[in-house]
Amino acid sequence: MSVRDILAFVLSRMGLKLAVKSESSVITGFYPDFTINSGNTGESILRKLLSFVPDKLFIEGATAYIVNPQSSDSYVYSYGGEHAVMEGRYYQGAWELNRVQVEGYDTGSDEMIVVDRFAWDEIDRLYDRLRQMEDRNIDTVDKAQERGDAYLRHAEVASTGGSILVPANCGQQLYDVVDITDIRAGLDESRRRVLGFVLVYSPRRGEYRQRLQLGSV
Repeated sequence: MSVRDILAFVLSRMGLKLAVKSESSVITGFYPDFTINSGNTGESILRKLLSFVPDKLFIEGATAYIVNPQSSDSYVYSYGGEHAVMEGRYYQGAWELNRVQVEGYDTGSDEMIVVDRFAWDEIDRLYDRLRQMEDRNIDTVDKAQERGDAYLRHAEVASTGGSILVPANCGQQLYDVVDITDIRAGLDESRRRVLGFVLVYSPRRGEYRQRLQLGSV
């Protein structure tokens, strides 16, 4: 079973249907040796499976959606114009890791596979931040490269963050790309990805407000 098929199997045991908005080639082309043991929680299983791929998962109602965030994604909504930004906090930092060394094993040739993937611009900015990982499921160089790229992609998205407080937007979805203009912070049509949101009702004011957690596109 591919990673996507295992995800669908696990989610079905939780009463959730799996749907695809966009997906990577890895999630359908990687067939890991994966064991689910008695006592494993659904959350821990999903986190492990998603660590293999660049794809993300979010849940709405009784459906779980797969999405593969791309840096080239276009924005779907704008904040800071007609939809006011009431409060904003923004930051941008170095990547948590900028070099990944992946070790696998080629059972055909009976040899180890060792692949390094680099984010050179980040290494030049700061220094070498290395993460090493080993997985016997990785039996080709291509799979090792894909796994390294997935870890670097996670680090890229997490390197930019912050939040905005806005009037509620009922159409907002997780992992959407939004356009933000906030002159107070020097942002002019800056793209960010929505990584989380909280809807709050204020009885005293009689209004809903929404706080969006932001990451890099």
